This record gives sequence, C-alpha cells and structure tokens, in this order.
Amino acid sequence: MQIKNEYIERIQMALQTAVHKMQPKMMESMNKHGVTATQFFVLMYLRKNESCKISEIAELMGVKPSAVSFMIDRLEHSNFVFREHDKKDRRVVNIKLSEEGVKKLELVVQDRKAIFESSLFSLTDEELLQFAKIAEKLAQSVSK
Repeated sequence: MQIKNEYIERIQMALQTAVHKMQPKMMESMNKHGVTATQFFVLMYLRKNESCKISEIAELMGVKPSAVSFMIDRLEHSNFVFREHDKKDRRVVNIKLSEEGVKKLELVVQDRKAIFESSLFSLTDEELLQFAKIAEKLAQSVSK
C-alpha cells in the first residue's frame, strides 16, 4: 500500500506540474480567439449536447442562471451561439451553437491539440498508446 501511495503522489505532482506549464499556453490560445475558459466549457458542452437551457448550464457550473444568461448574451453578441424557442413549448428557450461558434470552437480545439502534441512529443508511440489507455481508464473511473 505504501508503494501505491508513493506512485499516486508522483502522478499527482507530475500532472500538476504539466498542467501548470501548459495552462499559460492554453489561456493565450483562448485569448487569441476571444474565448474565456468558461465560455470554452459552455461551447464544448453545447457541441456535445447540441442544445440546452440556461438552467442546465447554471446547474452544471453551480452558478445562478442570471450569470449564465449574461455569458450567453456575450456569446450571442460574438455570434457563437443563438437562442431558439422550443417547438413544443414556446416558453422554453434553447441555446445552440451557431456555425460561427462551431468554427471558432474548432480553431481553439486545434490550438489546444497542438499544445498537447508539443508537450507529448518526447513520448514514444508505445508510451503514447499506454498513456492514452491510462487516461481513458482514468476518465471512466472519475465520471462514475
């Protein structure tokens, strides 16, 4: 058990250091594209779910709907999202990604991928495969 704890501590420190080193590049990339980290989170959520209500995002982020509404206003002003009334219940307003939002999101994702690639460049193909499997397994266990 002691050895496992040591490995976990080493992993924690290494991941923390890697994220700390990559974060400024990630922020610079998002700033270049005019997207904040929170906006990026919302755009990714919309890409995954196609549409959602402001209350969904507020609950997910643990903030008030008014704060999310303000952020959606800014994203809408930038033409990254649009509001659409639900066809079944006109009182419900869904938030959706616009074509411009999809394009912008793709640019940010491409930049982030390039940052990850440059950070992982020193790994062999075999190490990358092992790391991918471990990261996927970790993602599955965290989501439970």
